[in-house]
Amino acid sequence: MEADDLKTIKIKISKSLQTKIRKGHPWVHFYQVKNISVKGRPGDYGVIYDPDNRFLALGLYDPLSDIRLRVLQTGEPAELDAEFFRERLQRAAGIRRSLESQGTTGYRIVNGENDGLPGLTLDRYQNVGVLKLYTQAWFPHLEKIVPWIERDLKLTPCVLLFSRHVERTLPKNAPYQNQTVLQGSAVDGPVRFLENGLHFEADVLQGQKTGFFLDQRENRQRVRELAADKSVLNAFSYTGGFTVSAFAGGARSVLEIDSNPLAMKAALENLKLNFPDRLEEGNGFEQIKGDAFKSFARLEREKKSFDIVILDPPAFAKSKKHIRNALMAYTRLARAGAKRTRDGGILFAASCSASVKANDFYRATLLGISSAGKSCEVLERTGHATDHPVTFSEGAYLKGIYCKINASQPG
Repeated sequence: MEADDLKTIKIKISKSLQTKIRKGHPWVHFYQVKNISVKGRPGDYGVIYDPDNRFLALGLYDPLSDIRLRVLQTGEPAELDAEFFRERLQRAAGIRRSLESQGTTGYRIVNGENDGLPGLTLDRYQNVGVLKLYTQAWFPHLEKIVPWIERDLKLTPCVLLFSRHVERTLPKNAPYQNQTVLQGSAVDGPVRFLENGLHFEADVLQGQKTGFFLDQRENRQRVRELAADKSVLNAFSYTGGFTVSAFAGGARSVLEIDSNPLAMKAALENLKLNFPDRLEEGNGFEQIKGDAFKSFARLEREKKSFDIVILDPPAFAKSKKHIRNALMAYTRLARAGAKRTRDGGILFAASCSASVKANDFYRATLLGISSAGKSCEVLERTGHATDHPVTFSEGAYLKGIYCKINASQPG
């Protein structure tokens, strides 16, 4: 469907939801649409008027998604043309401009709803762009966006990726396919980039997210600052970002735990890029392939403990119905981690489950520490990095907590 073929659909919603949208909420879910007979195609314009028939909001409609309307503009009408999207891209890029002066060339340029482009993210890996879509509603509008990614942001090639939902609902005659290179030459291997002056590679085609967990950059730097002469346990190590940062901070040793052999191989490559001598036997680096909980039990049997323990698991709760089990898992994990943390050492625990609220996660973590027979001092709580801003409550997913672990609970 071409942009010229798009139609405008009037979306009716409740007054309470109108109030939320005025305050910046970017979504209208399928069950919130009052005129349920409304028909449209992905990418059509959806417009909302207030009770006095005055313009309230404009967005992109998607009948295939639980989120029927993603709001792009509120308050005053606007034409969703190439200049509109260019201004959004430039504004988002400007917020991140200082990162490159910090030795970082891998970061998020557009964080979806939080940068006024709901259902779309754009990541930079050196000169390579990775554009990820969470709705087919963007398909008719890509021709307004992609040229500016090359001209203004100097990102070429630019790879197009889809969320699982978009892949699952993709028609056979779709104008775009997953892993399409929108401009520039094909990407035929991992892409190198810098983070805080350290070298990394990302598999932008097959890797999780867009190839690297860019959102943990500030926590990796914090571990780097804490790591001097410390032994480190990096659970759920993925491609070794925390490991490389710990060694950059002068860590004495790092033990990685992960169940993904491809990720562990990538971690070896990232370590090789920065500290190749650490790959030699006896130089303080080791990997365990396996389930994290079983590996913690093994380390307990071997009576091994560490100065810093990092717990950065994948999302335990994909939706609200998983919250209870997720909190139990976070407690269990914190308990296992606290047992392997030396007296006076630091436990860092993180959660990327959007459904789990920050305070609930913190309580689950502290419960796990106390159930291990340990007490702790909370040193710091962290959230989203500069390039992953949050402008509405449902957009907050990342939280972390640093705890100094003491030998036993005070009597």
